[in-house]
Amino acid sequence: MKLEITGRDLKFFILGVTAMLLFVIIYDWSDFKKGLLGEPTETKVKSEQIN
Repeated sequence: MKLEITGRDLKFFILGVTAMLLFVIIYDWSDFKKGLLGEPTETKVKSEQIN
């Protein structure tokens, strides 16, 4: 099985990865911004009761 990877394949892959990254950043912008500023993303304390 011979696999040839051309420059066009690499450009398409990098473009796809970049597009996915931008989509995730835009979709979760508030969490992304909090992460950049070093703030916690969850402000609610999750606790569990043990009976």
